Amino acid sequence: MDAFAKTRLEAIFNGKKVPPADLVETFDYIVTVKKEEGGQVKVGDVLLCLNGTQVTGQDKVAKLIQTIFNGQLTTKMTVKVMRFKRHISRPATFPPISKREGFTTDTLVLYNLKGYLHLGLDIKELEGKLIVCDFTENSLADITFSLGEAILDIDGEKITTCTSFNDRLRKSLEIRNFCLITVEIPSTDPLKNLLRNQITKATKDGPKSNKLPQDAATYATEGITVFKTCSNNPLKSIWLGDKHNKTSESANRLKMDEKVKETDVPTGWNSRLFVRLPPMKTVESEALPQ
Repeated sequence: MDAFAKTRLEAIFNGKKVPPADLVETFDYIVTVKKEEGGQVKVGDVLLCLNGTQVTGQDKVAKLIQTIFNGQLTTKMTVKVMRFKRHISRPATFPPISKREGFTTDTLVLYNLKGYLHLGLDIKELEGKLIVCDFTENSLADITFSLGEAILDIDGEKITTCTSFNDRLRKSLEIRNFCLITVEIPSTDPLKNLLRNQITKATKDGPKSNKLPQDAATYATEGITVFKTCSNNPLKSIWLGDKHNKTSESANRLKMDEKVKETDVPTGWNSRLFVRLPPMKTVESEALPQ
């Protein structure tokens, strides 16, 4: 690992409790990139260099990429990244794991990158096992776990409940900023199908939650904050009775179309929740002659 990669690694973990060097690898590769499609860097990778130029901050990446493309739609790019290992051999110092017929085990590495990625993990207790049932896209759980894996232990300590998982995970990440999680995976189709049915039933029986895209969630949070500030003085309706049923130019102007068209959604908003709405009614618009 060169000096620049080491500096970036220390910055990610605030200069302390840095994972051992054998858990981190750096490599270069050449890729042909289309401007509309972007690159092939994986979630969780640390971008070090583009075409030999060191990447020192997010604000400089866009300008550097523009320079590399230089008006072209397609270009070749040399990328250097630092990637954390996600699978390792189970340490010999951990208690032995009893093997079950039809199942295989794997040891995963989960890093404390909460300042950059959310954990985003949904686990449930199913028939004495702690099963990975769901995770948020592009989260730490997404790049570490697979659906249906049964969590057996964390850093060699047996885990059987959600509470024990949370407690041990927090303790391990505070000690060294990463932990080793042993999981069990069904290796035959009948066992996989059985587990799928169990997960489906557990998910249906559990509490429902509607997941908003990240961009929509941000605006929803801002809106909730505004309403909370107005909780002592609720917003008053300006509905004025039946006069809206009268046929007039202003009434037609304020009438919502039968079909609400989704247009002019900024490309930065990766969501289909945003639609064009008619102009908001105001005291001034309601006071117009009918």
